[in-house]
Amino acid sequence: MTGALDGIKVIDFGQYVAGPLCAMMLADHGAEVLHIDPPGGPRLLTPANATWNRGKRCLSLDLTEPRNLRIVEDRLEQADVLIENFRPGVMQQLGWGQAELRRRHPGLIYCSLPGFASDDPRAAWPAWEGVVAAATDTYRPLAGVGEPAFLALPVASNFAAMQAATACVMALIARKRDGQGQHIEVPLFDAMFSLIGARGMSMPGPVQLSFDFTGFGIYRCSDGRDVHFAPVGKRFLGWFLHAAGVSHWREQGLTDRTRLANEPDLAAELRRQLGALFLSRPSHHWQALAAEAGVPLAVCHTMDDWLAHPHARQSGAVIALDDPQFGPMLQPGIGVRLSAFEGLIPRPRTLERAASNAGWTSQRAAVEPVTQARPTLGPCCAGPLHGLRVLDLTQIWAGPTGARLLAEYGADVIKVNDPKEPILTHEDVNRGKRSLLLDLQSASGLATARDLIATSDVVLQNFARGVAERLGIGPEQARALRPDLIYASISAYGYEGPWGERRGYEVQAQACVGAQAQFGGPAGAQRLPYEINDYGTGILAAFAVGLGLWHRQRTGQGQQVHAALSFTAGLHQSLLLHRRSNDAGAKALSEAPTDLLPGQSPWQCLYRASDGWLYLGIHPRNEARQQALLDALGISGGEKHRLRERIAQRLSDQTSVHWLARLIWPNYWPK
Repeated sequence: MTGALDGIKVIDFGQYVAGPLCAMMLADHGAEVLHIDPPGGPRLLTPANATWNRGKRCLSLDLTEPRNLRIVEDRLEQADVLIENFRPGVMQQLGWGQAELRRRHPGLIYCSLPGFASDDPRAAWPAWEGVVAAATDTYRPLAGVGEPAFLALPVASNFAAMQAATACVMALIARKRDGQGQHIEVPLFDAMFSLIGARGMSMPGPVQLSFDFTGFGIYRCSDGRDVHFAPVGKRFLGWFLHAAGVSHWREQGLTDRTRLANEPDLAAELRRQLGALFLSRPSHHWQALAAEAGVPLAVCHTMDDWLAHPHARQSGAVIALDDPQFGPMLQPGIGVRLSAFEGLIPRPRTLERAASNAGWTSQRAAVEPVTQARPTLGPCCAGPLHGLRVLDLTQIWAGPTGARLLAEYGADVIKVNDPKEPILTHEDVNRGKRSLLLDLQSASGLATARDLIATSDVVLQNFARGVAERLGIGPEQARALRPDLIYASISAYGYEGPWGERRGYEVQAQACVGAQAQFGGPAGAQRLPYEINDYGTGILAAFAVGLGLWHRQRTGQGQQVHAALSFTAGLHQSLLLHRRSNDAGAKALSEAPTDLLPGQSPWQCLYRASDGWLYLGIHPRNEARQQALLDALGISGGEKHRLRERIAQRLSDQTSVHWLARLIWPNYWPK
């Protein structure tokens, strides 16, 4: 088998980011994917298409021609999954609306990723990434600047893709049970709330989301580079200060977390002294010292640093592929790993030259499911994981988010918490679970954990490498208790490579792949607005578990699956994290500090209205809509040489409500 999804056939109509990235995740794990582009190729012209379409057979078709419609119709008859991310109604115009296709092909899993949901009043809006970001409070003032910071990463598209790929695998599991396909809709707007997470909770009392009082943050070092220090654990600050030779800071109360949390002046003094300490030595010194002490800290790399980094290459966070268009390339690696397919490497995309070659090349997988499901008259009301038990031993956000998603798909999840440690945002990441307090350092607690493992289908853990084994509940020890167990591990950097034992959190993943350096630009590294890697890795952990359960359903075999913050961070950076060996300008292009600008072009940009900010989004090649905007704003052709400034000047004259009423498609824009 070429992967867990060997024999699964996918038609990918996706454009831009969300659809292609979702289908890429399926292709990375063995699905045969036929990607359909319009004439002239992908609508978003970027070398990142080589990443998003790897492992696929890519074909450009004019779907206004009856012959090409018949070609696609023939492939749809055998497809297991269809992926599209058009606005609601576009596929119906082609005759491929979900209701019609699923009537003809009841087993089809039809996956839609629109900007706004089909029942959202904004469903017809052209929901560019920037539009969705504006609608979900992504644009926050950059520290020291005061104006909204444009985020170049397409996080709404990324999260929709991750959620959709997970849903597709869960739908395959459900189809084995009841014989029915599904319609999956993952709007980008809705997917953003899986990223907003605890920051969107409304509840009585304070919600602790900041560890700034512990000295947590970004610090400049003597070589002019930044590091992100994260002494979240109670012991980390003391370990670091001891390793740095300044243990006497304890005498000033600078390690007393209770005082630091309640005395702002003391917390400020800690940050001041840490700032001076970090400035005394180069960044690589502090990274090595922190690693030796077991403390989470990472240099805020550039993307070029990460692409060339030994750990990135050895862990598989960065891979090399020979693309048929761009030649040798570096790209982000596979998002999750499965022990049954160890060493799995994505294939480059194939660019088909003739429509007649667009048929399926593989047969159904030879393996048969252990238990054949009998098709029912309708889909089962229970979730696809109904009847399965999950033991969640994870802490903080990534692991609990993954287990929460498994609960949402119907699993019975038992959440184990340490009675000696605080439980962060319990109401967010642990909803839908049964919870208990269990001390794994005690003999009785460990015995209870082993009993629970023996009766579980899935175990999730995110201990540092080697800790689970020392406790006696590592993957091999756990599978001795339950041979067909799916054992899911979550780490900071992956277990392979020189950083395999290092601890790290959200911010270390942002720092190591170049996201913080790129976001802050010349002003210095800046933390991103949301926990994109914690919540993203949680979704990918659920995706990995789903793949493991799907493989077990087909073969009866358990296995270990693995997700990591740095793997997720690479997928989030896929728009920019790539290099072509034959393009000397690639570095300058992707390292440009675009995030300090209010957008990527005058047509995709943040603008200030008289009462606040709004985001304007028009396709850079849609001249009709561009001209319609200029006409609406009263901008003549002679003013185009300073277009951004002219548009900004006009929009600042009226309120954001005025411009929404005046400019929102279809009130004004020509189709």
